[in-house]
Amino acid sequence: MKIIALLLLAALPAAAAPKYAPADGHTAAPLWSDSAYLKKAAAPDYWNLSSFYMPQRKGWSVGAASLSMAFNALFSAGRERGDEDENFDPQRLVELSSAASHGLTLTALAGAARDLLAACGLRGEALATELPDASAQSLKIFRAALAANERDPRDVMLLHFTQDTVTGAPGGPFAHISPVGAYDAKTRRVLVLDTDRKWYEPYWAADEQVLKAVTAVTPKYGRGGFVVIRRAR
Repeated sequence: MKIIALLLLAALPAAAAPKYAPADGHTAAPLWSDSAYLKKAAAPDYWNLSSFYMPQRKGWSVGAASLSMAFNALFSAGRERGDEDENFDPQRLVELSSAASHGLTLTALAGAARDLLAACGLRGEALATELPDASAQSLKIFRAALAANERDPRDVMLLHFTQDTVTGAPGGPFAHISPVGAYDAKTRRVLVLDTDRKWYEPYWAADEQVLKAVTAVTPKYGRGGFVVIRRAR
């Protein structure tokens, strides 16, 4: 009996690794497990972005997916454009700006956003911010930017970050781009609308951990940061 029992135990599959592993003492939490903030806060960016939540595809990059979400949230949500205007499509954005294709540095991401604003005849701006480190001073600046973005429905923040720094996934660093869906200043958490829909859903992450992710350096794409795309008032 002992031999049979041991054989049965050996045949059992190994326990699956958690999707969100601890990273520097912080563990990201999927939105479905904690939606309390969205039930009490206005969270304009979340509601404008979520209607156009776009996954990355092989044919175009995480940058194009993120830019598509941002442009739709800023210019298509609430029917800001005419009924004859289609929603922004990632493939179309790549056609309008080759800079929106695969592999974007932080500077290239902001440049692609500005190119697309001009190509689409839209009034706005795109500003990139690169923080030098994850120091207390950088965290203060980052939190202020997140809070300002949360208050203003006329702008969207795109993170240029290392995904594994936030999710705890092994094998990194993985340079990535995704929009900020919301910021809960009370709990100091960022809602990341991750474009990697094959593996992830929207998740909350500690702002100090996200700061580490946006200040990380990868050999191919350099230091990350964030880009704020703002619609003209």
